[in-house]
Amino acid sequence: MTFFFTSIFIFLVFWRPQEWLLPWMFGWPVLDVVVFMALLALIIEVDQGRVHFPKQRSQIFLLLGLWVASIMSHVVHTYFAGMVETIPEVFKICFFTVLLFCILDRPGHLRALAIMFVLMSCVMSVHAIMQQKLGYGFMGLEPFLDVRPGRADPVLRSYFFGIFSDPNDLAQIIATSIPFTFVMTRRNSFLSILFGCAITCLLVFGIIATYSRSGLVALAGVTAVIMILVLPVRWMPFLMAGLFAGALALCPLSIAQLDISAHDRVVFWGMANQVFIASPLNFIFGIGHGMFWQVASSRAAHNAFVSCYTELGVFGYWFWFILIFMGVMGAWRVRISLKEVRGVDEMWIRRFAGICIAAIIGFLSSAYFLSRAFIYPLFFLVAMLGSLPRIAEKYLSEGHPALISPARDIWGYGSIATVISIIYIYISIILLNRAFYV
Repeated sequence: MTFFFTSIFIFLVFWRPQEWLLPWMFGWPVLDVVVFMALLALIIEVDQGRVHFPKQRSQIFLLLGLWVASIMSHVVHTYFAGMVETIPEVFKICFFTVLLFCILDRPGHLRALAIMFVLMSCVMSVHAIMQQKLGYGFMGLEPFLDVRPGRADPVLRSYFFGIFSDPNDLAQIIATSIPFTFVMTRRNSFLSILFGCAITCLLVFGIIATYSRSGLVALAGVTAVIMILVLPVRWMPFLMAGLFAGALALCPLSIAQLDISAHDRVVFWGMANQVFIASPLNFIFGIGHGMFWQVASSRAAHNAFVSCYTELGVFGYWFWFILIFMGVMGAWRVRISLKEVRGVDEMWIRRFAGICIAAIIGFLSSAYFLSRAFIYPLFFLVAMLGSLPRIAEKYLSEGHPALISPARDIWGYGSIATVISIIYIYISIILLNRAFYV
């Protein structure tokens, strides 16, 4: 029953029916009720031994640390109102992610969640295409006119409802769902690949309908990682490093594709970096969760990484980034450890691990241009990736070492990766700003 209620929650997060389909429900705490029911079901199933709380998994403590860090970002600045607002807001995201970690304990649950991503994105894509072809989508929602770089005339941009009511956000989630089209079936066959390609075509047309540059960046990230997955698994870290280095080198060349609004974003990122290093307090604890408006004159950050380390400082960003890093590293090690297996479930888990990496890289690629640091779909992906080692270890031989070592991977590799990521983002913003003013 826990998985049933968490699935309902995920469905409601994607669709938000109270905002368009069932307006009479608007204002009802539907999500809170569903989470409460999921919690009750979890308590019962843990007591019955049907679900085991993964207290040995580091992600549980990382989520707790992220929540504490978001609170501390206001405490150090003695901003009581911000602290009171942040406590329930971040707690809900972290708590539900813990629920997902508890119930994502078998391949069937992972596959069901992947199918949900794809089905929801298919519906959104149909809606987006209808807006382009018919002039309206579901519930008569019409696209809006917008000027795009390189185009003399305005274009019609499609968008959805709820948290995807912006074309960029819609394109991001559709692109993120594309890899999952190839793991909807347990067996990998010509027909399953053909089926995945057919759905992918629909999703790509949905992305095109949004005229979103960040959506195309996400699509490029997904495509690049899927191509890497074809190559030997041990090459992945080096190829991924080359991919990121190439993206950094392209920063100065992207100026021709950016308009005035994009220019403003880059300027705000530079200002955020200045605020970030302005004082030890800001550097360690940030300026406060949800307080980026102080930097950007009440405008959004449009960069999840900059938003996170500016608001939460290195302390909070460490927890946020480590959750992502541990998921990707764990999935990579799952692919290595299950390399020689031949069982249907084991082979599917190995494929799913690679596909999950492609999905989150696509999401994060576009998140460089979107304020999506604390949004449920990202934490859905974090839970899926983080659950893979726990599931894969059931199929490994007895005595096989744990796929994740907290001392080595969190405090060692993870901390180094966190510092590198901040330096990487910092340098990319410097390059973009300098290119604008050449």
